[in-house]
Amino acid sequence: MLWLTPTAQTQNSLTKKQTANSRMLTMKVHIRTSNGHDPKEPEQLRKLFIGGLSFETTDDSLREHFEKWGTLTDCVVMRDPQTKRSRGFGFVTYSCVEEVDAAMCARPHKVDGRVVEPKRAVSREDSVKPGAHLTVKKIFVGGIKEDTEEYNLRDYFEKYGKIETIEVMEDRQSGKKRGFAFVTFDDHDTVDKIVVQKYHTINGHNCEVKKALSKQEMQSAGSQRVVFVRFLRSSLPVLKAVEVDLAISWVGEETLEVVEVTLAVVETLVEEEATVVEVAAEVVMEEVMVDIMDLEVMVATMAVVLVIVVEEAMVVVVDQDMETKVVDMVAVVDTMVTMKGEILASELCLEHLHSTFTLVTCELLP
Repeated sequence: MLWLTPTAQTQNSLTKKQTANSRMLTMKVHIRTSNGHDPKEPEQLRKLFIGGLSFETTDDSLREHFEKWGTLTDCVVMRDPQTKRSRGFGFVTYSCVEEVDAAMCARPHKVDGRVVEPKRAVSREDSVKPGAHLTVKKIFVGGIKEDTEEYNLRDYFEKYGKIETIEVMEDRQSGKKRGFAFVTFDDHDTVDKIVVQKYHTINGHNCEVKKALSKQEMQSAGSQRVVFVRFLRSSLPVLKAVEVDLAISWVGEETLEVVEVTLAVVETLVEEEATVVEVAAEVVMEEVMVDIMDLEVMVATMAVVLVIVVEEAMVVVVDQDMETKVVDMVAVVDTMVTMKGEILASELCLEHLHSTFTLVTCELLP
């Protein structure tokens, strides 16, 4: 046998490698302790739903009980937001999955003198699926390939818990595998733990795993779903009415604001228009008054002129001979007739102007 003695260089490299590995281990431990949990383990896998709580149970008393099996990163008793009364359930979150397993192995649990029911928490996405909250001990395994045997399923699933039976489904006539199987466990918690992880790699193939529900359980899950759907449907008119009321209220408020603004604008315009109308009326009345005054002056002037003409005509009649008198009298009469017609027309125009002025005054002024 040949023994090789390591050189100083080889020993030095080994020492550096050991030191590096030691540092990596220290870093992993530091990450685990500083964050409080392994970052590779999702919070959903570390959370438990605790049902059947006493109404006297508080966050502190719930924490005091369940922290016996590990470090709790979160602990809460769910309460009504208005009354603050306990809703009878809560959640506890551990720092790692091992602590969750330890707590589930320690069942039954009694908190504040009452036996409670811990279960693996179901995500919001899965909570709406049929049978998500049902307690069963059997799982359905889909996507099994032809080369997957019963022992492959047993080797994979027995690490989660004790297996009671495995059924690989085959065609009755041909004996060919139908691509799915059923596995029954002795504890429902094993099923809950498995279905949290939807896809599993078995014999090198991805398989889908979910709870196996009997016809009665399917009907129960379906009826619960129907009740929930009916509740939603019955709530729709109320929700729509509330929505419509809110919309009407909002539109009403918006409309009132628009109306108020519009009224303010209209009032301003009316005031401005009234001022304009009033000013216009005053201008029109002044013009009418001027026209009337001018016409009255003209008529009065024409009357004076007519008197003067008549007086002159009388003088002419007295001083001149008969022929001249006749001619002059005819001229005077024609002049008087013409002036009389003009005076009458002026008087009619004056009366018309008076009527127009009265009408305009009534229409323009309140």
